[in-house]
Amino acid sequence: MIWKNTLNVVLKPFEKDFRRQAGMTIIEILIVIALIGSIMTIIMTNVLQKNDEAKVDLARIAAAQLENALRLYKLNNNKYPTTEEGLGALISAPATAKNWRGPYTEADKLKDPWDNDFGYEAVGSKGFKITSPGQDGTLGNEDDVIYPPEPAGTAAPAAQ
Repeated sequence: MIWKNTLNVVLKPFEKDFRRQAGMTIIEILIVIALIGSIMTIIMTNVLQKNDEAKVDLARIAAAQLENALRLYKLNNNKYPTTEEGLGALISAPATAKNWRGPYTEADKLKDPWDNDFGYEAVGSKGFKITSPGQDGTLGNEDDVIYPPEPAGTAAPAAQ
Protein backbone atom coordinates (compact mmCIF):
# COMPACT_ATOMS: atom_id res chain seq x y z
CA MET A 1 0.00 0.00 0.00
CA ILE A 2 2.78 2.40 0.85
CA TRP A 3 4.51 1.51 -2.39
CA LYS A 4 1.32 2.15 -4.41
CA ASN A 5 0.79 5.55 -2.79
CA THR A 6 4.40 6.49 -3.36
CA LEU A 7 4.14 5.43 -6.99
CA ASN A 8 0.98 7.50 -7.46
CA VAL A 9 2.62 10.57 -5.93
CA VAL A 10 5.73 10.19 -8.08
CA LEU A 11 3.84 9.53 -11.32
CA LYS A 12 1.00 12.04 -10.79
CA PRO A 13 2.77 14.92 -12.59
CA PHE A 14 3.39 12.68 -15.65
CA GLU A 15 -0.10 11.19 -15.81
CA LYS A 16 -1.26 13.36 -18.71
CA ASP A 17 1.90 12.50 -20.71
CA PHE A 18 1.30 8.77 -20.20
CA ARG A 19 -2.26 9.01 -21.45
CA ARG A 20 -1.21 11.05 -24.46
CA GLN A 21 1.57 8.62 -25.41
CA ALA A 22 -0.29 5.41 -24.70
CA GLY A 23 -0.97 4.54 -28.39
CA MET A 24 0.68 5.01 -31.76
CA THR A 25 -0.33 7.74 -34.15
CA ILE A 26 -1.35 7.04 -37.72
CA ILE A 27 1.92 8.53 -38.97
CA GLU A 28 3.93 6.18 -36.75
CA ILE A 29 1.93 3.22 -38.04
CA LEU A 30 2.46 4.30 -41.66
CA ILE A 31 6.20 4.64 -41.07
CA VAL A 32 6.34 1.13 -39.62
CA ILE A 33 4.35 -0.25 -42.58
CA ALA A 34 6.68 1.54 -45.03
CA LEU A 35 9.75 0.09 -43.29
CA ILE A 36 8.29 -3.42 -43.34
CA GLY A 37 7.43 -3.00 -47.03
CA SER A 38 10.97 -1.86 -47.84
CA ILE A 39 12.49 -4.80 -45.98
CA MET A 40 10.15 -7.26 -47.74
CA THR A 41 11.06 -5.76 -51.13
CA ILE A 42 14.76 -6.29 -50.46
CA ILE A 43 14.18 -9.84 -49.25
CA MET A 44 11.96 -10.79 -52.21
CA THR A 45 14.43 -9.32 -54.71
CA ASN A 46 17.18 -11.51 -53.26
CA VAL A 47 14.95 -14.59 -53.18
CA LEU A 48 13.86 -14.14 -56.80
CA GLN A 49 17.46 -13.62 -57.90
CA LYS A 50 18.46 -16.88 -56.19
CA ASN A 51 15.53 -18.61 -57.90
CA ASP A 52 16.79 -17.46 -61.32
CA GLU A 53 20.31 -18.66 -60.50
CA ALA A 54 18.92 -22.02 -59.38
CA LYS A 55 17.06 -22.43 -62.68
CA VAL A 56 20.29 -21.76 -64.61
CA ASP A 57 22.03 -24.44 -62.54
CA LEU A 58 19.11 -26.80 -63.15
CA ALA A 59 19.37 -26.17 -66.92
CA ARG A 60 23.07 -27.07 -66.82
CA ILE A 61 22.33 -30.26 -64.89
CA ALA A 62 19.55 -31.23 -67.32
CA ALA A 63 21.89 -30.60 -70.27
CA ALA A 64 24.53 -32.81 -68.62
CA GLN A 65 21.92 -35.58 -68.33
CA LEU A 66 21.17 -35.16 -72.03
CA GLU A 67 24.90 -35.46 -72.68
CA ASN A 68 24.86 -38.87 -70.97
CA ALA A 69 21.92 -39.95 -73.14
CA LEU A 70 23.77 -38.72 -76.25
CA ARG A 71 26.88 -40.68 -75.26
CA LEU A 72 24.79 -43.84 -74.90
CA TYR A 73 23.22 -43.13 -78.30
CA LYS A 74 26.73 -42.82 -79.76
CA LEU A 75 27.83 -46.10 -78.17
CA ASN A 76 24.96 -47.89 -79.92
CA ASN A 77 25.10 -46.04 -83.25
CA ASN A 78 28.79 -45.05 -83.57
CA LYS A 79 27.84 -41.39 -84.03
CA TYR A 80 25.88 -38.58 -82.46
CA PRO A 81 22.55 -37.56 -84.01
CA THR A 82 22.79 -35.01 -86.81
CA THR A 83 21.61 -31.45 -86.23
CA GLU A 84 18.53 -32.24 -88.33
CA GLU A 85 17.69 -35.33 -86.22
CA GLY A 86 18.21 -33.31 -83.06
CA LEU A 87 17.42 -34.46 -79.56
CA GLY A 88 14.31 -36.20 -80.89
CA ALA A 89 16.67 -39.01 -81.91
CA LEU A 90 16.92 -39.86 -78.22
CA ILE A 91 13.16 -40.49 -78.06
CA SER A 92 12.38 -42.22 -81.36
CA ALA A 93 14.66 -43.94 -83.86
CA PRO A 94 15.81 -41.82 -86.79
CA ALA A 95 16.19 -43.51 -90.18
CA THR A 96 20.00 -43.33 -90.00
CA ALA A 97 20.27 -45.13 -86.65
CA LYS A 98 20.90 -48.79 -87.43
CA ASN A 99 21.46 -49.91 -83.83
CA TRP A 100 18.98 -47.67 -81.99
CA ARG A 101 18.14 -49.12 -78.56
CA GLY A 102 16.23 -46.24 -77.05
CA PRO A 103 14.48 -44.35 -75.87
CA TYR A 104 17.58 -42.92 -74.24
CA THR A 105 15.66 -40.37 -72.17
CA GLU A 106 12.10 -39.27 -71.47
CA ALA A 107 10.38 -36.68 -73.67
CA ASP A 108 9.87 -34.24 -70.78
CA LYS A 109 13.65 -34.14 -70.25
CA LEU A 110 13.98 -32.28 -73.57
CA LYS A 111 12.55 -29.11 -71.94
CA ASP A 112 14.55 -26.61 -69.89
CA PRO A 113 13.40 -25.22 -66.51
CA TRP A 114 11.58 -22.37 -68.32
CA ASP A 115 9.62 -24.93 -70.40
CA ASN A 116 11.54 -24.14 -73.61
CA ASP A 117 12.87 -26.92 -75.83
CA PHE A 118 16.59 -27.60 -75.50
CA GLY A 119 18.41 -26.94 -78.76
CA TYR A 120 20.92 -29.36 -80.26
CA GLU A 121 23.65 -28.85 -82.80
CA ALA A 122 26.08 -31.47 -84.05
CA VAL A 123 29.62 -30.06 -84.04
CA GLY A 124 31.64 -32.02 -86.54
CA SER A 125 31.36 -35.79 -86.23
CA LYS A 126 32.63 -36.03 -82.67
CA GLY A 127 30.83 -33.34 -80.75
CA PHE A 128 27.63 -31.48 -80.05
CA LYS A 129 26.26 -28.39 -78.39
CA ILE A 130 23.11 -28.28 -76.25
CA THR A 131 21.49 -24.88 -75.81
CA SER A 132 18.73 -23.41 -73.70
CA PRO A 133 17.35 -19.99 -74.61
CA GLY A 134 17.09 -19.15 -70.92
CA GLN A 135 14.40 -17.22 -69.12
CA ASP A 136 13.43 -14.94 -72.03
CA GLY A 137 13.02 -17.85 -74.48
CA THR A 138 15.24 -16.19 -77.13
CA LEU A 139 18.54 -17.64 -78.30
CA GLY A 140 21.50 -15.37 -78.87
CA ASN A 141 21.64 -13.21 -75.76
CA GLU A 142 23.23 -13.21 -72.31
CA ASP A 143 20.79 -15.49 -70.50
CA ASP A 144 21.37 -18.47 -72.82
CA VAL A 145 22.71 -21.67 -71.26
CA ILE A 146 25.22 -23.47 -73.49
CA TYR A 147 26.47 -26.96 -72.72
CA PRO A 148 29.20 -27.94 -72.59
CA PRO A 149 30.38 -24.49 -71.53
CA GLU A 150 32.72 -22.92 -74.04
CA PRO A 151 35.99 -21.56 -72.68
CA ALA A 152 36.13 -17.78 -72.91
CA GLY A 153 37.00 -16.64 -76.41
CA THR A 154 36.82 -20.08 -78.05
CA ALA A 155 34.23 -22.23 -79.72
CA ALA A 156 35.70 -25.67 -79.10
CA PRO A 157 33.84 -28.85 -80.12
CA ALA A 158 31.82 -30.51 -77.40
CA ALA A 159 32.38 -33.84 -75.67
CA GLN A 160 33.71 -36.71 -77.72
